[in-house]
Amino acid sequence: MGFDLHRDNQTDEGLGYYRWNIWGFPPVRYLGEIYGWVPQGTRCEAWTDDDGKEYPAVEDVGYETNDGQTVSAEDAQAWADALKLAIPDLKKLKLVKPEDKSSKIDDEFMAWREEIHNKIPQAIMRWFNTENDIEYLEGFIRFLEAGEFQIY
Repeated sequence: MGFDLHRDNQTDEGLGYYRWNIWGFPPVRYLGEIYGWVPQGTRCEAWTDDDGKEYPAVEDVGYETNDGQTVSAEDAQAWADALKLAIPDLKKLKLVKPEDKSSKIDDEFMAWREEIHNKIPQAIMRWFNTENDIEYLEGFIRFLEAGEFQIY
């Protein structure tokens, strides 16, 4: 499972789609919050399924699910602005080579995840401590600056 972020009517491929896996999306949300982003909430538009059943619009679905909810352009820009503030601090961290960053899901990793979910800044910032991570984050900032998008 992951978070596929889509934007309709975007001709620049890099701005029409962005993806975070299940492990990466919470830290990028929390990093924005650490640097001043105040999430404004999301909304799901009314829709009809293939059997004709109608579903009403829902306000403030949140960011924790991938239900097709919409993040407003204003909220996306505020998130981008906060992440831009984080970049200089991230570049000051001791960067590690991507191949040296463990990808084992063991007790140590799960303890780190617990710290991330408790919004401990140092744990969150360590998530982005390779040059590749920072480049991916900078790409995400460009995606956010392009405006409204949906989370699937």
